Amino acid sequence: MPGHDETLITRDRFRGALLGLAVGEALGAPAEFLTTAQIVEKYGFISEMTGGGIYGLAPGETVDATEMTLCLAESLADIGSFDPEDVIERYRLWFESQPHHVSLTVRATLLSYRAGTHWDLASRRAFEILGRPTAGNGSLIRCAPIGLRNYADAEMRQELSHRESTLTHFDRLAGWSCAAFNDLLTAAIHGDLREQVPVIAAALDEEDKRVSTMLTDTLVAEPEELRSSSFVLDTMQTALWTVLHATTFEHAVCAAVNRGGDTSAIGAVTGALAGAVYGEAGIAPRWLAPLQGRERIAAVAERLADLALAPGD
Repeated sequence: MPGHDETLITRDRFRGALLGLAVGEALGAPAEFLTTAQIVEKYGFISEMTGGGIYGLAPGETVDATEMTLCLAESLADIGSFDPEDVIERYRLWFESQPHHVSLTVRATLLSYRAGTHWDLASRRAFEILGRPTAGNGSLIRCAPIGLRNYADAEMRQELSHRESTLTHFDRLAGWSCAAFNDLLTAAIHGDLREQVPVIAAALDEEDKRVSTMLTDTLVAEPEELRSSSFVLDTMQTALWTVLHATTFEHAVCAAVNRGGDTSAIGAVTGALAGAVYGEAGIAPRWLAPLQGRERIAAVAERLADLALAPGD
């Protein structure tokens, strides 16, 4: 049984993962799709909640990563386990609320579902409509609640990470990337992220060698090899490399979003992983204070911790 202090640290890291995701997204979203040079020209160096950008955000306002993460997290907390029909219905309601941003793959899936396609077939239909691979980062940016809820069950964590991804992303690469990320998130909460990267890679080697190779390559990658695109492996590699080379939460998320590109997604994924390492206590109060939905995010993280850390869960 973990001691009292250890449990407090774990809970702090649960909150850190979800708050860090939201902070990273809010920090990066105003610079969405700018190059590094354009960020330098417009902002100098992003280290504060600026707001603005293509979405016209208020400082501390979030977009799709945080919004879909909350849909998933609150479904898990309300029901106690993964209910795909409930989750996709929450995604539909979110989609119909006219959010600032919806990725192409998620949009195609939810339009298909709204038109009457069964939830278990909607992502396949979107794949057929789009006519191209759908291994974008749209499921990666929201998958952290699956990792938190199944913190103590590696087999269930991997299965449900993949299953949840398929609600919108038919491409299996997206699903195995989510499974890998949630294993990384768990290792970060445990405090042995770097040591577990080769172990996680080896466990996924037979499932998808592209994911396992990316993980092992990240340990020896040079910064110029990183890409901040919307491709799922690029996003995860940049986030993992950045967290492994950072010394604080702030160091990690600032380094990630100032790379440019898909800055809201890379900010969210880096923020989730860094938040799992450093906890809520490691996130700057000046970022938490204006964060949209801060109390709601922290509350659902606590509810997931209640479920995941319950004796005998």
